[in-house]
Parts: sequence; structure tokens; C-alpha cells
Amino acid sequence: MKIYTVDEMRRVEEYEDQYGTRFLRLMENAGSACARQIVRFIKEKYVDEVSPQRVVRVCVVCGKGKNGGDGFVIARRLAEKGYQVKIVLAQGSPIARDAIEMYKKAETMDIIVNRYDKEPALCTGIMQAADIVVDCIFGIGFHGELDPQTEEIIRRMNEGSGFRIAVDVPSGVNTDTGEVATACVECDMTLAISALKPAHVLLPSRKYCGNTEVLDIGISAEAMASVPPSLSTLEKHELEAWLPFRADSSHKNDFGHVLVVAGSMNMPGAACLCANAALVTGAGLVTVAFPKSAYPSLVAHTLEAMLCPLPETYDGFISDEAIPVLEKKLEKASVLIIGPGLGQGPNIQNVVEALIKSAKCPIVLDADGLNAIVDRTELFKAAHGPIVITPHPGEMSRIAALPTAMIEENRIKVAKEFADGCNVTVLLKGPATVVASPDRNKKYINQTGNAGLAKGGSGDVLAGVIGAFLAQGLEPFEAAGLGAYVHGYAGDLAAEAHSRNAMVASDLFDGIKEIYKKFDR
Repeated sequence: MKIYTVDEMRRVEEYEDQYGTRFLRLMENAGSACARQIVRFIKEKYVDEVSPQRVVRVCVVCGKGKNGGDGFVIARRLAEKGYQVKIVLAQGSPIARDAIEMYKKAETMDIIVNRYDKEPALCTGIMQAADIVVDCIFGIGFHGELDPQTEEIIRRMNEGSGFRIAVDVPSGVNTDTGEVATACVECDMTLAISALKPAHVLLPSRKYCGNTEVLDIGISAEAMASVPPSLSTLEKHELEAWLPFRADSSHKNDFGHVLVVAGSMNMPGAACLCANAALVTGAGLVTVAFPKSAYPSLVAHTLEAMLCPLPETYDGFISDEAIPVLEKKLEKASVLIIGPGLGQGPNIQNVVEALIKSAKCPIVLDADGLNAIVDRTELFKAAHGPIVITPHPGEMSRIAALPTAMIEENRIKVAKEFADGCNVTVLLKGPATVVASPDRNKKYINQTGNAGLAKGGSGDVLAGVIGAFLAQGLEPFEAAGLGAYVHGYAGDLAAEAHSRNAMVASDLFDGIKEIYKKFDR
């Protein structure tokens, strides 16, 4: 599903205003679509809970811009349906031209209008007594900090017990970054106008949106296509089209051969998890290469993979002597995954460097594979094939030489700039995982997953999933995006089965199997 930034959405609307529907008509359409959705919600929520005689009380809180104009249309349409509607002007009279026009139309109805700056106690009572509070203060245009009065209004809105609905995005949210101001409307539902915006899928803003529904307001397909969005996300109904197809006449070689270079004497589980994840996700063949002291764990827990024990150092890490063996194994590999549980040290740096320079296939660089190239990102230029890197924010901080806090605040920007600068596909882990491609302006935001994935081993599984999708023919950006989605979805299924606290990385295998079972073609 496509995601539009503020600038992209405004350019779409400008195109529509010029060649199709005028701005004023679009505002009428937007407010009317929201009102219809609110009416449907009222009928679903109250039909069994209140008597037909009770009038549902709706408070529409309007700002002075175009989002407030949408609110005036909503108030008028709901009043026409017989609901008790009151308007609270959060920032005084409207100043946007179209909003002024819609305010005048609302004034012709029997709608009570109050200004918060003149009657704060009365307005607070109206907002907190309402069954439904509709947030139309800012919409997508807000950034920076709130003025004291608006911050106070938002806090008063949140204190009420009514069902809160935002139009486009909750007020107090920065639409493009997902950042939240000192106060933000805590919504039960958000009605996204025409398309999803970054705030609907990024954190922390996503948790303020509640259930997000996208409304069609009549913008033409030509207008939407005039501004190709740079961001995308996946929804469950789209998953089937993304998963690799497995024909009846298939052979194991049709689904690639993944070489996993991973593990150490103290971390053999990382190699097991990564290799098994690649197998469960559909790779035809998997070879896992590891230091020979990890053999007992690998032979016990990785039954379907081919095993390649390697020369090791005295403390149980892959040694430089393993490089010729690995280079020989690479000749038959469709994908190389390197990093999970390798450990750190000069010998690991040598192994990683040699493999990056030797591999003719796509590479997934994870965990200690990333640690091995800190201050050495010029190695990416020596690669013969595409590279997908999978850092968490701490690893991204080390390889990009940026503060972790800055990365967390600018996840999309940091991922994209690093992808472009180093010509690699970046999967930046964390809540709302971001995938950025050096290929044009492609960025993906993931919506699946939960805090139960914040455990050792989860990243090893993700690397295996991505490697399997690459082996089955997906391009790096698609493999990383689909990998993030499937990994997170499997995590959600594991949390349902075991709880977020009790789930472990190996529980994801059952989740992946369940996903394939649902969408098996």
C-alpha cells in the first residue's frame, strides 16, 4: 500500500484542483466521507447500547485551517442526520479561505459554536460530555511545538470519556516523522484522507491513531499517479501477491542455495536459527558454515541443512584458515548470509572482508558481520552483487557514525541516506522497521511485529528469512520488505500463542509456517 508524505499529498491535491475537482469540492467530499464513516460507527456502537430516544452527542473541535474546514462539513452533515452537534473553535475563527466558506454553511444549521479562548470552561465541559469527539485542529500540517492554549485543549480532550476520532492525523503528530509533541490527541480511530501518511505507520504516532481507515474523497487516479509516493507498506490482503510462487513441477534448485556463515563456540544458536529460518521460508538448499566446536549444536538442531565445520581460533571463532573453504562454497551459493553469532575480532574482519570481495551473489550482512565493517564501509564498493544490511539502531550508529538518538528520530532519512551513500539496501530494525533502497526513491515502513521480538535470536531469524526470499528470486528491496513483514507477522502469531513475554525466537518458525498455510497457492 502506498504512503504519501505531506508534500506529496499536497501536490496530488494541487493537481486535482487544477485538472479535476476544485479544493472547495474536495473539502466538501472529505467532510462528507468522514461524516458517513462516523454515522456508520455510531449505528454500530450505539444501536444495542442506547434507546432510540437518546441523542448521540458529537463535539467537533476545529482549528483555523483546512482541517477545521473538514470539521465544519462534518458538523453540518451530522446535524442534518439529527445528531446533537456542537463545534468548539480551538484557535478562534477560521482563516483558510475554503474553511471560512464551510464555516458560513455550518452557521446556517442549528449548531452551537463556542470559542475556547473566550469560554474555556464551557468548551471543556462540551468536549468531555460528548459521546464522540472529532479532532479537526491541525490535520497533516502540524510540526514543531504546540502553543499553550492548544496543548491545554488537547489535554482536556484526552481527559474526556468520549470516543475520539481524528481527521487525517491526530493533532500533535508530525505527519512525516511520526514524532509527537508535548501533547497529542489519543484517538480511538483516525480517518485518513485519500491515502495513508507516514504517521499512520511510524511510532510513536501510530499508537495515537487507533484504528486507521483510509477514505476515498474522489481524487482521480490520474492525480494520485501524478505524484509517485516514495513510501510503501504491506497489508495482509497484499501478502499473497508478494510471496514466491511454488509450481507443482518445482525442483529444490529452483529455490536457491543459501550459504549461512554464522555462529561461534559460545553462540551456536545464532547459526541454527538463521539456517532453519531460511529453510522454513522456502530456500531450496541451505549450507551452514560454522566453527567446528559448534558442531554438536548444529547437528542436533539443524537437521535439514548441510553442515560445513570450519577451522577455528583457540577461543572458538572462525579463523582465517577458513577463507579458502568458504570461497569454494560460495561458488554454488545463490545467497550469502554472514554475521549471526560470529563474534568480533581481527580474524572475523578478515573473513567478512574476503567474503564480501569474493561473493558473486547477493549478500545479507547482519549482526557481527556489520560490526566487522565499522569504519570500513568502503568494502561495499568491492562487492560484485547487491548487499542487504540489517542493523538495529545501535549497529547503525556505529557504521554510520551517528548518535543513536538522531537515528531514532530520523529513521527514514538516515536509512535512505546510508542506502544511497553506500549503494546497499538498508533494513533498519526496531518498531516500524524501515527498509530503504538505493534504487530510485524506494522506502518501506513495516507495521507487523511486537515487543516480544526484542529478544536474542529474533534478528538471526530475520536474516534467514530475507536470505530465503533472495534465493527464491526476489529483488533486495522486495526481499527485505517482505522479510520484515513476514518476520513481524510471525512474531504477532507467536505472541498470540505464547504471550510477548514468553515467546522466543524459535517460536517464529511456527508463525512462518502458519503464514504460508494461510496464503499457500
